[in-house]
Amino acid sequence: MEIVTLRKEHLEDAGRLVSARYRLLRRELPLLPLCYEKPQVWSSMLEGIASAGPGVAALRGSKLAGFLTGWQIARLRGQRAVYTPEWANAADDSRRVYQEMYGTLSACWVADRYCDHYITLLPQDRDGIEAWQWLGFGHYAVDAMRAMEPAQGTGAHPPIRRTTYAELAQAVELRDGLMQHLAAAPTFLRFDPRAPDDFEKWVNDPAKALWLAFFEGGEAVASLGLGPASHDACTIIRDEGTTSITNAFTREAARGNGVASALLNRALEWARAEGYIRCTVDFEAANVLAARFWLRHFRPVALSFYRHVNNAEWDEQ
Repeated sequence: MEIVTLRKEHLEDAGRLVSARYRLLRRELPLLPLCYEKPQVWSSMLEGIASAGPGVAALRGSKLAGFLTGWQIARLRGQRAVYTPEWANAADDSRRVYQEMYGTLSACWVADRYCDHYITLLPQDRDGIEAWQWLGFGHYAVDAMRAMEPAQGTGAHPPIRRTTYAELAQAVELRDGLMQHLAAAPTFLRFDPRAPDDFEKWVNDPAKALWLAFFEGGEAVASLGLGPASHDACTIIRDEGTTSITNAFTREAARGNGVASALLNRALEWARAEGYIRCTVDFEAANVLAARFWLRHFRPVALSFYRHVNNAEWDEQ
């Protein structure tokens, strides 16, 4: 096996590798969009990412055994980073090919001071996932999907309604609660807070819906917002038939009695009426409360992993 620079003549075969992997996933999850089974969809996308930064191809003779490239990002979570989406990597013999390619390409990334490395993989590639874990990558985020039928196991039936201007302050309080939850142990996720008028835009946008669940007395105790397919999630969920949950939070006092499930069902009811055929959500793997809830109702379609290459000299700069 030979590791060479990823070139334009490799991209057609690279698109076929990605398409073959996606078809295997879609056999298990036929609700995924059909359009991504076409190799030319991926080949076209790969032209852009391959021209933007370094990449490698693994060759066995004249056959493409794998490829790896990624977006070089000046600032991601405060650091210089490389992100490899699920369509910018593939390998036919996952473990060895991935390890050989990363061994070559990571040297280029680190030499250019890109020391935070992110990669998204498809969940059925257990050998590939294990290969990246052996390379020092930890589970970072999950993209998951479900059909539109009601979620099972709901208990509580609190009053639920779509947010109005009069309830924006309560929606913002719940948003702030979510930010505080994500910043705390064990997730430790910190990012710039969104502007206070974000939810005003939601109220004005008929394509989005922000739902609130209330205790008796009118206190909002949980929220869930959804709309068209999220462009902050993996590519393979993006489709006109996809609705994405982009924020959700339940106050601690309201957890464990079915409030979140009831809220999810009300949101799914609205999404069905809007013509959506699938619902997706993405969440941090370290957000254990969220993971427990979402994985009861959704099935993973993409898994993201992260590694920081420790270089004391550069980390101090």
